[in-house]
Amino acid sequence: MNKTDALTFLRAQQPLPDDDQLTQDLIDAYDAARRLFLAAPDHAALPLFLRSFGKGDGWGVYPLVEDLFHACSRGEAIVAIREALEDPRLPGGSRYWVTQLAAAFADPTLRAGLALSLRSEHPDTREAAEMALEMLDQHAAR
Repeated sequence: MNKTDALTFLRAQQPLPDDDQLTQDLIDAYDAARRLFLAAPDHAALPLFLRSFGKGDGWGVYPLVEDLFHACSRGEAIVAIREALEDPRLPGGSRYWVTQLAAAFADPTLRAGLALSLRSEHPDTREAAEMALEMLDQHAAR
C-alpha cells in the first residue's frame, strides 16, 4: 500500500463498519494504512482517520491510531482533533475515539468540541469527555 492507496482507502471508510460487521481484510488494510502514516506522517491523513472509527475498538486497532497523531506536529494534531470534535454530525464511534484523543492532546481550543461530547447519548463518550476536560484543567494548572 502506498500513500495514494492509503488515502483512497481511508476516504472510502468514513466510517468503517462497526466491529460486529468488520472483516479481517478491511481491518488489515486499515492497519496497513495506519502503519504507513506512522512511518511517514502526513497531516492530510489525520482528518480521515478521525472520521474512520466505527463502533467498537476496530478489533484492537483503533487505540493504536493515537501514535500517528503523536508522529505529526502537535499543532496539526490539535487542529484536526478540534475540527472533528466541533462537527455535530461526527458519527458516534468516531466521536468516542476523537474525544479519547483530546485527552492526549490537552489544549484549550478543544473545549467547545468536548462540550458536544459531554452531551452525547453514549455514556462512554461522556465519560471520555469528562476525562479529557480533567486533563485540560490539569494542563492549564501547570
